[in-house]
Amino acid sequence: MKLPIDDAAIERTLRLITEAKGNACRDRALEGVRCAASFWREEDGDETAFGSFCLEHFACEGDERDALFRRLEGVFETLYGSLHLIGTRLEWGVHVDQGALLPVDELLSAWQPGAHLSDDLYANKLAFVLHLNFPYKALDRKIKEGPSWTRHQWAEARLGDSLIDRVPADASQRQATAFASAQSYISSYNLYPACLREGGSEEALFPADKRLLMHWNMRDEIKAHYGQDGALRRQRLLYAAMERVVDGGIAAKAINADALSWEPQKASAAPEGDGRYEKILAIFKAECGVDIWCPDNPSLIARRFNVDREIPEKDVERLFHDLLSSPAYAKTAKLVSARLGRPLEAFDVWYRDFSSAAKPNEAELDAITRARYPDARAFKADIPRMLRVLGFDGDTADWLAERIEVDQARGSGHAMPAAMRSDKVRLRTRVPATGMDYKGFNIACHELGHNVEQVFSLHGIDEYFLAGVPNTAFTEAFAFVFQARDLLMLGREGAAEAPEALADYWATCEIAGVALVDMELWRWMYEHPSCSAADLRQAALDIAKAVWNRYFAAAFGFRDALVLGVYSHMVDSAMYLPDYPLGHIISFQIEAALQGKSVGSQMGRMCRLGRLCPGQWMREAVGAELSAEPLIKAALKELERA
Repeated sequence: MKLPIDDAAIERTLRLITEAKGNACRDRALEGVRCAASFWREEDGDETAFGSFCLEHFACEGDERDALFRRLEGVFETLYGSLHLIGTRLEWGVHVDQGALLPVDELLSAWQPGAHLSDDLYANKLAFVLHLNFPYKALDRKIKEGPSWTRHQWAEARLGDSLIDRVPADASQRQATAFASAQSYISSYNLYPACLREGGSEEALFPADKRLLMHWNMRDEIKAHYGQDGALRRQRLLYAAMERVVDGGIAAKAINADALSWEPQKASAAPEGDGRYEKILAIFKAECGVDIWCPDNPSLIARRFNVDREIPEKDVERLFHDLLSSPAYAKTAKLVSARLGRPLEAFDVWYRDFSSAAKPNEAELDAITRARYPDARAFKADIPRMLRVLGFDGDTADWLAERIEVDQARGSGHAMPAAMRSDKVRLRTRVPATGMDYKGFNIACHELGHNVEQVFSLHGIDEYFLAGVPNTAFTEAFAFVFQARDLLMLGREGAAEAPEALADYWATCEIAGVALVDMELWRWMYEHPSCSAADLRQAALDIAKAVWNRYFAAAFGFRDALVLGVYSHMVDSAMYLPDYPLGHIISFQIEAALQGKSVGSQMGRMCRLGRLCPGQWMREAVGAELSAEPLIKAALKELERA
């Protein structure tokens, strides 16, 4: 139980400090003492112990305070960096393809070496040194005062963000275990499309050796079939299989196995059922165990928006509403239908062929990438060349590449940051035995964008506690900038220097719909905390249909599609998805700032701004506030020319 350190006790403690160190630091001491008092519990000592601790450890202005900050900076870089390095190694078997998954890999992945860190820092009272000298500053204060802060003041504020809650180790460990189980489930959720059948036929429409990870590879396979002979049959079959994953009707024996031929349009006699939703529910229960220790942000929703993103939930939802309710969406849907020469189907949210230029031959691109990248090491070796193509000078390209390692991914691939400057960032990419195909290259370019941002904003930063970008959406934005230039990086003549606005708008609207499903599903769970996995499955289906009906149905001409519920991030990433549409919006504004300039000439400047608040970062990086309007206006302008 927390020992109340009331206002009178705070005033007595403040008097001790000012008598010993002078009145000049009274205001700052008052802020620090109040912050430390809010975390002090009975087991930490009585009021006398609190006062003595504050008197001993409060650092006044000048050399005393600077020395404390620099000591903590070095210690925490080593501490956070080492814990991150250990965690990366523990998760290695789940994320990196080094043979068959072993039963022990899930146990290793679930072990969170930093689970007891908060408890330890409070037990030895180092946490109270932070609260006393670098107290947490709420989001509204950062937004109001941040533009006038120096970079060192920002670094001090970010140090104050280090321990904004006092979550016990057992709650942190349950949280880590739930996420690890979901990640293991998703990383091995492969489907074999050659096993799919339609209308009682035994004809296989796909190669026998094709294995597709749900949802990433399944979605990208649908994208790749546009313009090919027999595309619609294959796309419908793949999409029907995805629907069975979402509604639980997929045959359990069809998951990560190629022995069963099955028709996704028919119900299975032995379906997976609620497995997907059991993983989501386990994460929700674990987060509820964290909620009680976070009085300022007592839900995962609040923590994601107020702490992780530092953009209020209502503002994010308004951005997505602006995108989806614009007349541009219905007009774009009409154009897509005309291009396809048929009524739209649900999976056409993934249509990508907006360019008037001739579509590159994917088989030809596959041949190029397979020859150039037979394994992950070959991709790493080519990073310096790719960066030079994007306009990075030779020294910078080499400096970046030296700090990026590439691993063979078990899943679709991801970018793994580092947490200390002596470590390297890691790019995980899936490379089959036959070599990297073009879709894999496209994803790897996305991850490379993350990695380049991660190197600039850690190894190139002036203040360690400012390392990173404002939130995940910003690193996604740079990943999209790279991904849009994949053909340029591959060395294709005539490849576009930047994405077309209409294609970007269509893709952003799709993922904004997905993000709204994710957000509404978590709201539903908090409104129904005693729900079962079966209840959650039904709610997920209802919410996916409701968001579709609200924003997409009028443009597509039919209701109740499930396509917005297929993303695997909903299972293992818990409210991560809103970062993707935010990333697209930010990316478009970055692209506007890059007009007439190369990525390489501007990216370092932007990334080295570090972890400012989103609004301030946008103003300093691109000279504008975060808004969906530039993307909408650009899409409407392209529609006028279409």
